[in-house]
Amino acid sequence: MEKPLAYQPPAKLAELVQKNEDDCSAEYQRLQWIKLRKGINGLVNKVNASNVREIVKMLFEQNLIRGRGVFSRSVVKAQAAAPMFTRVYAAVVAAINTRLPAVGELVLVRLVGRFKGALERGDKPK
Repeated sequence: MEKPLAYQPPAKLAELVQKNEDDCSAEYQRLQWIKLRKGINGLVNKVNASNVREIVKMLFEQNLIRGRGVFSRSVVKAQAAAPMFTRVYAAVVAAINTRLPAVGELVLVRLVGRFKGALERGDKPK
């Protein structure tokens, strides 16, 4: 497993992406992955009841097929951190699921897995 990547400011990241013109190089792919991960996490963290439609449009502009794992992890963590926004996250996942059912299925599988693990451990809601 790779070690976690160090923080890179957005300006430096953009500069590195522009320097690497070879689409097949490992460095270019790694930088694109970082850009995708930050984009998806940022949009999921920005969503609220008043801007769901705009955020969903922006999420569709991201490469959600490649970043479906990042999206599902981000939504599950965000919902666990802020349960009062459960309806908002459910609306986002429902909208994504209409066009990309594989992404919605992955979110469902991960949620069921977390629920099953909590049930086996005997975790109780706080």
